[in-house]
Amino acid sequence: MRKALRYLKPFRLSVLAVVLLVFAQVQFELSLPDYMSKIVTYGIQYSGISETVPEALTAETYEHMLLFMDEETAGVFSSSYEKTEKGSGDTEKYPLLKESSLYLLKEGADESLSAKAQIPFLAVSMLSDPEVLAAMKLESAEQLYALLESQPQMKDLVLSQIGERMSGYTDENIQAAVRLMIRGEYEKIGMNIEKIQNGYITREGLIMLGIALMTSLCAAASSFLASRTATGAARNMRKDVFARVESFSSEEFSRFSTASLITRTTNDIQQVQGILTMLLRIVLFAPFMGLTSLFKVLRYKELAGILGWTLAIMIVLMIITFSFTMPKFRIVQQMVDKLNLVTREQLSGMLVIRAFNNQKHEEEKFNEVNTDLTKLNIFLNRVMAVISPVMQFLMSTVSLVIIWIGAKSIDLGTMQIGDMLAFLQYSVHVLMSFMIVAAIFIMIPRASVSAKRIFDVLETEPTIKDPENPVHLPEGNAVITFDHVSFRYPKAEQDVLHDISFTASPGETVALIGSTGSGKSTLINLLPRFFDVSGGSIRFGDTDIRDVSQHELRNKIGYVPQKGILFSGTVEENLKYADENASAEAVRNALEVSQSAEFVDALPNGIQESISQGGTNVSGGQKQRLSIARALTRKAEIYIFDDTFSALDYRTDAKLREALNKMIEDARATVFIVAQRISTIMHADRIIVLDEGRIAGIGTHEELLQSCEVYKEIASSQMSSEELGL
Repeated sequence: MRKALRYLKPFRLSVLAVVLLVFAQVQFELSLPDYMSKIVTYGIQYSGISETVPEALTAETYEHMLLFMDEETAGVFSSSYEKTEKGSGDTEKYPLLKESSLYLLKEGADESLSAKAQIPFLAVSMLSDPEVLAAMKLESAEQLYALLESQPQMKDLVLSQIGERMSGYTDENIQAAVRLMIRGEYEKIGMNIEKIQNGYITREGLIMLGIALMTSLCAAASSFLASRTATGAARNMRKDVFARVESFSSEEFSRFSTASLITRTTNDIQQVQGILTMLLRIVLFAPFMGLTSLFKVLRYKELAGILGWTLAIMIVLMIITFSFTMPKFRIVQQMVDKLNLVTREQLSGMLVIRAFNNQKHEEEKFNEVNTDLTKLNIFLNRVMAVISPVMQFLMSTVSLVIIWIGAKSIDLGTMQIGDMLAFLQYSVHVLMSFMIVAAIFIMIPRASVSAKRIFDVLETEPTIKDPENPVHLPEGNAVITFDHVSFRYPKAEQDVLHDISFTASPGETVALIGSTGSGKSTLINLLPRFFDVSGGSIRFGDTDIRDVSQHELRNKIGYVPQKGILFSGTVEENLKYADENASAEAVRNALEVSQSAEFVDALPNGIQESISQGGTNVSGGQKQRLSIARALTRKAEIYIFDDTFSALDYRTDAKLREALNKMIEDARATVFIVAQRISTIMHADRIIVLDEGRIAGIGTHEELLQSCEVYKEIASSQMSSEELGL
């Protein structure tokens, strides 16, 4: 999988942008629980009062608070408030100003005032408690205030009584009591508490909406860039795989089946593309979310232990799941290969299957492969289906435990309701992030299998390679020499061609004939380097073809394979496949020489008529003639016809060879013809007879009839003695 990541290098900026966007998305999203906590705690519980220093005090409360302050605190307190006389100031906001003066907090008041004034705030609040007054043997707070004014030494006694009452208070308890005192003070002043509450909730809610909008924008942008980056990486990977496959020789094609190469180029790359998208989005998102949430969770020590135990249980479940699923994922892709192979084989051989009424047998064959793959996928999906509800049950259980323990903490005053809700959300984020990462690690093995299969292709070095310092072929045509050529197929135990030697001069037609399996096609396929010789050499002039680049060598060859292959497109596009710059005159001449002009002209759209994939909308003979025309469209020095005349009738065969001989003579090209028919090759300049990979005879038709028994047997099996002149 690491090798697949190198395809992200050209998209470094996009990857960096995705990382930054995902990080920003996480930070925005994780700030929402804090705002929700504020709304619950301050907006609902404390009626929108979040401050611990009141913005307005009655003159009575102001004077009473000064009684419980030392000189330093009293100085800070007095300098932080400004007295507003009755009838002045904002009487709409502070209705009591209509009847009496108030003390309003100045802008930029000392920040330390909140901590210094907590005790005086609580003292004034608690002195309205009958139990506190009874403990000091007083009947009313007014009596105490009068006593404190006349006897300042009584302040220490009062503060000690208040300290005893606050001995079990936490910081949360103190701040809660201060805010309740402030709300009571605002109510005395006549301030609109409902308006304060609604304003706070609206303000925080709008901030949350803005954050949610930014989260959505970051998510959309990161998803777009991640998808585009992964798609681009998959495109480059697919391009490299296809380019490497194009460079394969027949040896590599025998190692990787066609069905497997199709699966690797499509399904496997699709798997890697999917995991790259997830790596850029979810795999980045989940750790960012999980780790950041975990840091926030650690602030709540009372509940953090619950999360630790839950994660431990989830890790154990994931390990058990991996042990069941990972070996199976390695098998899935192999089974997809097999299914692709069977499907491709059956579709290609549909006519043969119908001809022998073997539909039932093929259905059973397909059903067996399909059932095996289905059962394996069902097993994997069931495992995943079981994991999901188990994880959901764990998360629900954790939520209940958090609420249960959190409720006790709230009752003891050690936690606010909003904090418990925030912890609950952070815990869900941590658990969900872990589940996502676990799911990714389940998917990675499958993608790793696909990546390995892809890089098996990419890292396969073709056996036929261009030389490091290629030489150039001589200009024009030259003598082609097969010099003691031997050939053995890869991993074969013995040679299929033995000590083959002959020459072919420009303007000559060299024919190869022999029984089936004698090595005719193998020998002729050595010339364009579809295989490389195992021994000896093939030279173009004085140049060994292995010292030349494959492109330059094949640029001199017009090749027609045994099986005529046409591509989807028009007739003209198929012919110009050999030479995209071919003139209309060259195309027309190729059609006439190959005896294709008559039936092409009869098509509804002529040369612009569409050819279906594989040429299924033309007959076998027409397909073969168009294949020949394609080779003739290129002005080549060498033409190879590998048993290409077998699909033609004798009349068309004769006319085609006559026109071809004239064209070849004018072009001074060298022609190699592999054939089964004596009539096709009997007029060749030189006929090479192969028998079990060895040359049984070389010469003209007449010479071979006299000197080569193998040729004579082949000729006698096809033509009468009178026709042969015997």
